[in-house]
Amino acid sequence: MYNLSIPKKKLFEKDTRVGIVDIGSDTIRFQIFENFKNNQIPIFNKKISCGLGKDLASTNELNKNSIKKAINALKYISDILKASAINNVHVIATEAVRVANNSSVFKLKAESILNTRLNVLSGKDEAKYSGLGAIVGIKKSNGIVADLGGGSLELAEVKKKRILNTTSMSFGVHRAISKNKNIYRDFDKELESIDWLSENNFKRLILTGGTWRSLIKIYFVKYDYPLNVIHHFKPNFKLFIEMLEEVSSYKQKDLKQISYITKDKTPYIKYASRVALKIIQKSKSREIVISYTALREGYLSNIYNINNKFDPLIHESNKLSKLHNDLEFNYINHAAVYDFCFSFFKNHPYVSRRLLKSSINLTSIGASIDKDEKAQFAFNQILKMELLKFSHSDRIKLASAIYFFHDNYKRDGIKKYKHLINKNSFYSMIALGIFNKISIDIGFLTNFNYQNFEIYIKDHNIIFKIPKLYSDLLKSKTKKSFDTLSKVLKMQQKIVLI
Repeated sequence: MYNLSIPKKKLFEKDTRVGIVDIGSDTIRFQIFENFKNNQIPIFNKKISCGLGKDLASTNELNKNSIKKAINALKYISDILKASAINNVHVIATEAVRVANNSSVFKLKAESILNTRLNVLSGKDEAKYSGLGAIVGIKKSNGIVADLGGGSLELAEVKKKRILNTTSMSFGVHRAISKNKNIYRDFDKELESIDWLSENNFKRLILTGGTWRSLIKIYFVKYDYPLNVIHHFKPNFKLFIEMLEEVSSYKQKDLKQISYITKDKTPYIKYASRVALKIIQKSKSREIVISYTALREGYLSNIYNINNKFDPLIHESNKLSKLHNDLEFNYINHAAVYDFCFSFFKNHPYVSRRLLKSSINLTSIGASIDKDEKAQFAFNQILKMELLKFSHSDRIKLASAIYFFHDNYKRDGIKKYKHLINKNSFYSMIALGIFNKISIDIGFLTNFNYQNFEIYIKDHNIIFKIPKLYSDLLKSKTKKSFDTLSKVLKMQQKIVLI
């Protein structure tokens, strides 16, 4: 028999797990978070396609076969919740359940299965929570958030971590397969009537929703983009527009040939492209960002009052550094290493504090891997890590710093990613990785007591001040790191024994 339970924390700790069930017009999404206030990345994430709203445009009712699928999905979710003893559960529903004439019976059945109240969101609230969800996951969230679902399209204006204006439109992707020949004309007319959208020029458009995320897979293939991470992706604006224009003119046979997009999204791709183009034109956006976080994260952030100054990158890297020290023999005093490194990088234009701190915390990635494979393994792991508020360029920078921590010399394994960051950033990451290596090597030798050790730049020279007691460093691999750091920084080296 399968074990359906989601692990809980140790018995002596408070169980902070929270579940959310999102009954959408196209899919039912079920997520569990270990502690949403501290970490907005789910530990369990399930999507079940039901298509409740696929007939909504023509019949204004939930599809009967889809209701059966949805009931079975909710029973499955209920089994997981019971087996896991998760008591803190939120259940929400959107456009299909909100407007369908036959939704009342389904709503009562859903509440009975899950043993909790189903909150049917208004269009205004749905737009608000989608905007809040983008704030949770995107580093720079000022602009327009557009969430394209099965039944509706939500627009929210975000400014300084606040939602200023919202609009909900009944133009979800299920309209793409309706028999309404005037669908695009109707959409244009309603879009034109949104006053707040006309009154401002919005630099940034944040797109979220499964169909728009599927469009990004087309972009990755079409333009040979190497980093297959959808969240926080910022495509080249001109190329993205060209792709949307091309896809919006596809014929059905063209769509069927796109094998890397799931069949449930293929019928909606053309419609989603046209809608995106219209919103870009109307909002006068000049930058596109793709968000994975949206309605569910926004709904929970409203309940748990998420601090928008909270940095999920630092939180996650702190957890990994603590785990390393709990499990490994070679204890690292990450705080002492940070203080030593900060004195060198504090005014560096390409090394931020969060990049510096996280790079030190994550040096343990690859610790148990064979020496010749450490650098590439660590680089690949960081590229794949689930991280919020972390752009693709930042991800490449961090991964590069850890790569050069493990290997100061080889560059072949990361060369296809180099063009995603500028040259100055790339060489700064080499310097950061090497400096972290030097700092930790000294730390192991001195029990992380950096008193009397100094590394600084003066008159275009890099100065290494070393106590005579530790002069053996000049005969070790650390000296090679000194030499490489000097070479990368294109500076003369001076070693001072004190």
